[in-house]
Amino acid sequence: MTKESGQILVMVFVAVGVVLFTVLSVIAGAQIYYQNATYAQNAEKAAALAEAGADKALNSLNKTGGSYNGESETLLGDGSYSVTITSTDAATKVITAAGYVPNKSQARAKRTVKITASRGVGVAFAYGIQVGEGGLELGNLNTIQGTIYSNGPITMGNDNTITGGAWVAAGVPPTANQQTDCEGSNCVDFLFGKTVDGQNRQDIAQSFKPSITDKIRKVSIKIKKFGNPPDVTVRIMGDEGGKPKKNDVFATGTLASSLVTSQYGWIDVTFSTNPTLSAGTAYWIMVDTSSDSSNYWSWQNDLAQSYGNGVPKWSSNWSAGNPAWNLLSGDLSFRAYMGGTTNSLLSGNNTRVKGDAHANTIDRLIIEKDAYYQSITNSTVLGSSFPGSEDPPPKTFPISEANITGWKSEAAAAGPISQPTCGSLVAWGPGKFIGDLTLGNACILKVKTPIWITGNITMGNENQFTLDSSYGTGSGIIVMDGQASMGNENKLLGTGEGNSILVILTTYDSRTNNNSAITIGNIGNTGVFYADKGIIDPGNNNQFKEITAWKIKLTNESIIDYETGLASILFTSGPTGGYTLVKGTYQVK
Repeated sequence: MTKESGQILVMVFVAVGVVLFTVLSVIAGAQIYYQNATYAQNAEKAAALAEAGADKALNSLNKTGGSYNGESETLLGDGSYSVTITSTDAATKVITAAGYVPNKSQARAKRTVKITASRGVGVAFAYGIQVGEGGLELGNLNTIQGTIYSNGPITMGNDNTITGGAWVAAGVPPTANQQTDCEGSNCVDFLFGKTVDGQNRQDIAQSFKPSITDKIRKVSIKIKKFGNPPDVTVRIMGDEGGKPKKNDVFATGTLASSLVTSQYGWIDVTFSTNPTLSAGTAYWIMVDTSSDSSNYWSWQNDLAQSYGNGVPKWSSNWSAGNPAWNLLSGDLSFRAYMGGTTNSLLSGNNTRVKGDAHANTIDRLIIEKDAYYQSITNSTVLGSSFPGSEDPPPKTFPISEANITGWKSEAAAAGPISQPTCGSLVAWGPGKFIGDLTLGNACILKVKTPIWITGNITMGNENQFTLDSSYGTGSGIIVMDGQASMGNENKLLGTGEGNSILVILTTYDSRTNNNSAITIGNIGNTGVFYADKGIIDPGNNNQFKEITAWKIKLTNESIIDYETGLASILFTSGPTGGYTLVKGTYQVK
C-alpha cells in the first residue's frame, strides 16, 4: 500500500468517526429533548391535577360547611392528586393540593398548589376616627393617635392633639338628586363581569340627568356578587351619541368587593374628586370589570323602566378604539347625590394637628404640616399653605348595610341564644338574642360571633367580652338594633392574636331624635365601636382602638389609639358563610 493510500484510509476513518459522532450526538440530543419535553408535559399535567385538587377542596369546603378534611389520593386523568387542609383560625383554611403523574407512589412529576381560603368579611378601618355627616364634637385634652376623617364639621375645645391628619369633607345631602329602584316581579338580575349567552359583558353603565348644576358627591348602586370578584372601578362619564364618551371621564372611584354580599344591597361609591355636573345634561355611571366565569356581579334591573332620564347599556371593552355599547331593556337601580354642604374645622386654644389639615374653613389650629382650605383664621401653619383648595371628597364607611344584613342572617341561622352565664367556660354565641341584654358588674364572657341582639345592651362596671381563641387572628362582631349603655372599666377584647378585635355595632338611628346610640362611661373602657347612623358618646378617660359613627361627641381626656393593623381586619362569618380564595395567596411549586 502506498503512503498516499494509507493517508486516504486514515481520512476516511476520521470522516466516518465524525459522522458517527455527529449522528450519536443528534440521537442523544433528541433523546434528551424528548425526555425534557416528556417531563415538561408531565409537569404541566401534574400542575393541572394540583389545581383540580384545590378547586375540588374549595367546593367541598362550601358543600360541607367547612368540615371537609382533604383526601390522601384521588385518581384523575393521567395521574392523581392529594389534598391536605390546615385551619389557621375559625374562618381561614390553607389548602395544599399536590398533583402526581402517573401516581403518588411512582411520581415522575409532581407539582403543588397552595392557597388560602376564607369565609370572612374583610374590613378596613383606615382612620382612628371616622365620622359621618353628623360631625365630631371634641372636648378638651383628648389625644387621637391617628387620623380623623369626617364627612361633617369638626368642633374642638382646648389642648387636643391629633397625631395624624384632620380631614373635613364636603357634606353629602340626605337625599339623592336622581334615583331609581324596582319592586316585585319587575326586579331581575343583570349579570356582568362574565360571558352570558355569548355576550362578553365586562362593562356596564346607566345614564342619568341631574336636575341641578352642582358637584356630584357620591353614587349608590344596588348590586350583589357571585364568588369573590376583585374591587372594580366606577366612573362618571360624559355622553356622546347616547353612549359613554370614552375620553370624557369626570370622576373615578372604587367599589369595594368586601362591601358586597350574595344578596342585593345599596353600596356607596365616592370619588377622588367631586366635579360639577350640569343640569339637564346626560352623564353615565360606568362600572368597569374583568371577565371571570366564577367571580362576577349582578346589578339589579327594573324591567318596568320607571326612570325616564336615562338608559342602561353594556360593552365588552369600554376603552377600545371605537367601543360598542349595547342597549338592554330596563333601568339599573342607582342613586346619584349632588350638592351638599361646606364644613369647618374649628378649635379652641392650643389644639395641635401634627399632620396635614384639610377643610373648607379652618380656625384656631396649630398645624405642624400643610394646610388646605378656602378660608383660614387665627391659625399657625408650620408647613405650606394651599388656599383655594377643593373640599376633600366624602368617604364611604368601611361596613355596608349588606354586610350587616349578612351578619344578622348568619346569626339567625345559628339559632336562638339565651341570657349568657357569666364566667362560663362555654362560649356564648353565635346566634340571635331576642330582647334587651342586661349585665351587672364583673361579668366575664367568652363569645363566638356573629351575635345579633334585637334590643338594647346595658352594662354596669368591669364587664369583659373576649373573642373565643378558635378565631385566631380573625375578628368578631356583635350587632344590635337598639342602644348601648355601659359604665366603667368595660372591655371588648379580641383573641389576643395578631390584630384580632371584637366590635359592637348598632343600627340605631340617631339622625332624627339626636339620642345617643352608644353611651360609654368615664373610666377604663376599651374596644371598637361602630354606629353608622347613630351618635356615639365615648365618655372621658377611656382608650379605644377605633370609633366610627354618624356623629361622635368625645368630651374630655380620652385616647383613641389607632393601630395600623386595623386597615386589614377579617371578620369571621357564621355557619352559612362560603369559603373563597384570599387574593394574593396562590402559590405553585
